[in-house]
Amino acid sequence: MIKNQWYVAEYSEQIPNGGHKRVKMLGLEFVVFRDSKGKVSCLSDVCIHRGASLGSGMVVDDAIECPYHGWRFNGGGKCVKIPSQDPETKIPPRAKVDSYPVLEKYGMIWVFMGDLPEAERPPLPPFPEFEDPAWRCIRGTYEWKANYARITENGIDPSHAAFVHPSFGDKEAPQVHEFTLEQDEWSAYAELKFVPPEYKGMWKFFRKAKRSMVTVRNGFHVSGAHVRIQIRPTPTWSTVIFDVNTPIDETTTITRWIMARNFLTQKIWDGDSRRRTLRIFEQDRVIMEKVCPELLPVYLHEEVSVKSDGIMVAWRNKRRELIEKGWALDVDAMERDIQGKRAMVIPSPDRADPKEAKDFLLKTVPLVDGERVRAEALKQRHGGSAPAAAE
Repeated sequence: MIKNQWYVAEYSEQIPNGGHKRVKMLGLEFVVFRDSKGKVSCLSDVCIHRGASLGSGMVVDDAIECPYHGWRFNGGGKCVKIPSQDPETKIPPRAKVDSYPVLEKYGMIWVFMGDLPEAERPPLPPFPEFEDPAWRCIRGTYEWKANYARITENGIDPSHAAFVHPSFGDKEAPQVHEFTLEQDEWSAYAELKFVPPEYKGMWKFFRKAKRSMVTVRNGFHVSGAHVRIQIRPTPTWSTVIFDVNTPIDETTTITRWIMARNFLTQKIWDGDSRRRTLRIFEQDRVIMEKVCPELLPVYLHEEVSVKSDGIMVAWRNKRRELIEKGWALDVDAMERDIQGKRAMVIPSPDRADPKEAKDFLLKTVPLVDGERVRAEALKQRHGGSAPAAAE
């Protein structure tokens, strides 16, 4: 799990004005709440007074009120009321909790889990179809007992479809044809051609002609651990699956997905689209919840890669860069030093200001030493295991 990234905490409609929810991301608890004007805030869930869960409280006067002693914290994380004190008594500057940047887009609440300044944060992935009236969107949520980086990689893997998804790929024609990878600082996409399976169901009715190659464009964006798959079964028909993968902890992932289509846009077809989408997830679950190791390897030489794995290699390389920056959470240290003993938080942007940082009470989560990880990987390679693909 990696800090300084955008993750989706919930669908927007799940947090109405004056509403709140306790959510778990990156192994830690947070509270997301919306004030009377519609603004959403995300705070560390731990009250710095006596450790109660702010998410178990309620929104009062546009602040989240702790259920234990009634301390109230505004959207910026500062305590604005201590009921046990005289109203004229100054609130201690250390009476504050970490507050994280929030964006609402595509009907989702995106939270930036980190302390980078705004100018250095990655953008959100594009999704032009979402607000286009020519497209019909449905959405859902899917929970996996698997690592989010593995889930993300599975979504951008073009060669597994022929063997895992019989409604999409053809086992008798599994070849991934030559493709060009388009990359930038935050994402990678590729357009591929596939031989589809024999037409069945409604596809047999709508596509009476001889089956022909299907164009698929898929790839990832680091924000939200996002996967985009666009399938064009005909020159004019197109389906987009836009999903984001939030790590609840190292081995639990929540996928929030939106499926958009520009054909058969009447509501009556939503049920079929939903069933098809969930069937894909269920087929993937059989594989993903039994992979070994559970966590995605950091370096390419730890597993064998081939040319058709190009999009996945780009994902692993981007993730490796972030880990080598020292942004990966040290989960082993968290389990050893935090559980039941100490409350810790993901560092928020206010901690980058020395004047603000000195007043924060809770310590930040331990991070993996990126240089040490790289040194150990190089040692393994020089110890006799040659990499299967260049990093």
